[in-house]
Amino acid sequence: MSLGEQIYSFFTPTVTSIGIGSSKKIGEQVKVLGGTRALIVTDKIIAATGISNQVKTRVEEAGVKVFIFDGAEPNPTDIKAHDGLRVFQKNQCDMIISLGGVNSHDCAKDICIVASNGGIRDSEGIDKSGKSIPPFVSINTTAGTDSEMTPFCIISGNPLYYRGDSRWYCI
Repeated sequence: MSLGEQIYSFFTPTVTSIGIGSSKKIGEQVKVLGGTRALIVTDKIIAATGISNQVKTRVEEAGVKVFIFDGAEPNPTDIKAHDGLRVFQKNQCDMIISLGGVNSHDCAKDICIVASNGGIRDSEGIDKSGKSIPPFVSINTTAGTDSEMTPFCIISGNPLYYRGDSRWYCI
């Protein structure tokens, strides 16, 4: 079989909205998922620009209470995921919105995993988590990684220099 005759398949269980102003529809999209208390996961730079507050306002206009965790950092760690989990649990959140680039998306995915499945290390690998994650929405502010569209996330552990890769079809 020649290279041109080969068939390649991939599965990305996502709905993608692209275009100027598409984030203005976030409230409607979040409401459809049934969440009542959302955690926005972002970094300090996005938070400082005011974008996270704009998203918060749009989601709250749809009747969903919103809290912000701006602790996402480059190469998210298990420590940051657990910091975000504390905010998620303290505020009784039932869904997560990631806002930013790959670091925010991976940190948010990690928080989803530990919120529903316990320790991140127990879920390392492909389809190791046994429980579905909370509803998850991703708003991308960058181009290049497609982390907002994939079921993969990367997390680094401290101080053991652990770096795991996980994938779930429920993300």
